[in-house]
Amino acid sequence: MASPRSTMPAFDTHKAVKTLCEAGFDDAQAEAVVEQINGAVTERLATKEDLERTEQNLGVTIASLATKEEMRAAIAPLATKEELRALRDDLREEVRALREETRTAIAPLATKEELRAYATKEDLAKLEVRMTAAMDALAGKLLRYMGGGLALVVALTKGLDLLVG
Repeated sequence: MASPRSTMPAFDTHKAVKTLCEAGFDDAQAEAVVEQINGAVTERLATKEDLERTEQNLGVTIASLATKEEMRAAIAPLATKEELRALRDDLREEVRALREETRTAIAPLATKEELRAYATKEDLAKLEVRMTAAMDALAGKLLRYMGGGLALVVALTKGLDLLVG
């Protein structure tokens, strides 16, 4: 009786058919009712493929956040190694904070069973919107921090070229 979209029934269909038969339904009636209920329930559940497609979409979004040219256009030269070290330390702290925020945000969806039991396609769409917004914010922060570091590397390389050349 399980829907072809799911790998496991959303509820115990055999037990449901048995209960309906005990209540006076014949086998065909009980199976028809349970099939309709199971279809309605599993139609709203996200499948493994739905989750994988969402993950792939998010991966494409992350991969397209910044090109080298965009980063070069966004950077401003840094003057000293101390500024680069400070930037590196700030970036490490920002990454640590973002990891903590991510753990906190993901904690309510910690197990696969919870996702199978509660995540609807609408929930996944809302989660994707929130995750995309969080990634956009992260991308802006990373561009600011990494841009400065890249600018310093470019400035140091040009400075070495001038000294050597």
